[in-house]
Amino acid sequence: MATFEKVVFGSSRLTAASFSSLDPACKSLGPMTISLIEAPHDGRVQIAQGQDFPSFPMFNARAHCNARKRPATFVFYTAAPGYTGRDAFALELVDPVGNVSRVRYRVTVR
Repeated sequence: MATFEKVVFGSSRLTAASFSSLDPACKSLGPMTISLIEAPHDGRVQIAQGQDFPSFPMFNARAHCNARKRPATFVFYTAAPGYTGRDAFALELVDPVGNVSRVRYRVTVR
């Protein structure tokens, strides 16, 4: 499982990630389905839809889509009031064509 390290200050809302599913013409294939498979012990995770700049690598056929905001599924983390220390959560991601992956986020709350 891929693991990502993040830092957040106090109980501010952290944008842990945003995911876009686009075809090579930059048309949205639909939202990601994101499930919490391990909840944080001292915070909460929220999933929301919005717009964001994708970040496809330059060798990807969709790299030209990075220039404009596109539909995206966001993952937000907010620490419990007054909490400082480490927290973690894990997600299962299913894209609109059925590909599945799992990711873990380790968050340091300062």
